[in-house]
Amino acid sequence: MSDHSERFNKARADKEAALAQLRQMEADQRAGTLIPAAEVEEAVATAFGRIRQRLASLPDDLERRGLVTPEQAEGVEAEVYNTMNTIADQLERLGPAEKRHG
Repeated sequence: MSDHSERFNKARADKEAALAQLRQMEADQRAGTLIPAAEVEEAVATAFGRIRQRLASLPDDLERRGLVTPEQAEGVEAEVYNTMNTIADQLERLGPAEKRHG
């Protein structure tokens, strides 16, 4: 078999494999076992927004309940924001799905 024929057959096999994978993904999406990345990203963003709000209110809640002094609440607040910033940086490195797979 010539080099040209081998390349052609490999390209055809690659195309068929890609089409089969696409058909499987479409079937999975219709079956509800594959969720579009945009939907997942929106749900995760909403969840993390709620978590952020709760963590941001934690120092004041602890102080109001008498569990920490005002000075301790300031330390807790600084630590909460440092931790949230670290998590945000780590999530930013993941980036949107289009960047990772594009």
